[in-house]
Amino acid sequence: MKTKATLIIGAVVATVALYSCETKNYTEADRVQATKNLENYVDSVERAVKTVPVHNWSWIDERFDSLESRADKVYKDLDVEDDNLEMLEERYEVAIKNGKAEADNFERTAKMHMDNVDNWWGKTSTNMKDGTKVIAKDIETATKESMDWLDKNFDKLSDDTKRKYEKITVNLQRD
Repeated sequence: MKTKATLIIGAVVATVALYSCETKNYTEADRVQATKNLENYVDSVERAVKTVPVHNWSWIDERFDSLESRADKVYKDLDVEDDNLEMLEERYEVAIKNGKAEADNFERTAKMHMDNVDNWWGKTSTNMKDGTKVIAKDIETATKESMDWLDKNFDKLSDDTKRKYEKITVNLQRD
């Protein structure tokens, strides 16, 4: 009986020792940092999509997935559940949805202005070939508004729209 009790106590002590020696890969500080990194990234995405309409969406998603994966590993390792990760994921998804909608709207607006300038240029450049010189005051009001908008938003335009706009403005300055 004494031997049996000793074996049971020994097994319990060994189990407790084994369990207490089992170390986690992450600490609470790692959890806090992973959550903070993810939150900072979501904050920056929310700000960026409000200020600049053109983004590399796949790179943004890859970076978010990387940070979220890291946070998930830390939370899982620590056996902790936290609604912060789900809330951050929801904020991110809303920011991306809104950002893509803004980008689409910006692209439609840029296309409308560029089409307006292209149409005007198509009519005007024919006159220049015939010897009629175009001067700034001859630019139609709507075309002037479009050119001003394109100039103001030049850095945000797609490369193709930038090239078209530059071509027209260079030709206007030459004449």
